[in-house]
Amino acid sequence: MSAGGWGDFDTWHELFDALCNRRGWYDNNDPASELCARLGKNSRQDFEAAKKKLRAWRAGRRLPLRRNLATLAQLLEVDGDPELERRWLTLYRHATMADDTSDAHVAPQAMGHAGRRVPTGWALAGMALLLGSGAVYAAMASSRHAALAALPQVSFEGYVRIPVGTSHLIHGALESCESEAPEWDEIAATLPQTPYGALTDGGLVRKVVRRCTAEKLVRGVRFTGIAPGTAELRLFGDYVKVDVVTIKPEAANEGK
Repeated sequence: MSAGGWGDFDTWHELFDALCNRRGWYDNNDPASELCARLGKNSRQDFEAAKKKLRAWRAGRRLPLRRNLATLAQLLEVDGDPELERRWLTLYRHATMADDTSDAHVAPQAMGHAGRRVPTGWALAGMALLLGSGAVYAAMASSRHAALAALPQVSFEGYVRIPVGTSHLIHGALESCESEAPEWDEIAATLPQTPYGALTDGGLVRKVVRRCTAEKLVRGVRFTGIAPGTAELRLFGDYVKVDVVTIKPEAANEGK
């Protein structure tokens, strides 16, 4: 593609796909391998997960997290062309504003210290021109940390009591301390079934993961009570007991 043609792209995923094709990445095997190598992941499961994410990113179904955006920019040498880098960041910003189901969007805009909003929108674009992409990615990371604080938190309790017709976050899924929270369809088929309730997507939530000794972004698992009874479940190696109960209205006091 000739220089100066990046403005012809109106969406980030179309630009990303064109850059992949220019690199010779007509399928997702090579970029998945390079992405895993750059992120220090070497398992077959990591490779397959990377291919799945690349397919979604190139098709415009989802957007990468900001740390992955920076890695992709390095692999595609985006910073070697100022016009390309400007278009790359601008289209990504537009996409995150338009798509609240993206990987990149984790919570509504959060407030910074002293009531100031974290940099977003044209502020980030201006920073890209003045300070370069490194400062922008750092600002994005700061914004993301602030947004994470606004997410719900799940605490693994081992035992939960849930009335019929109500739901409760009972666990959170994370493959490893270095991995991202999985998509729901990556774990749904591995979950147990019970006649007493349904396990559904709890969205992105915060959870203190003991093996990581840190709070991490995980895929929440929500249990909704369907019928009275006791469900004994094994979730991600942990035992969970859920008592689903029927809450009866209190009998009216006589004479009132």
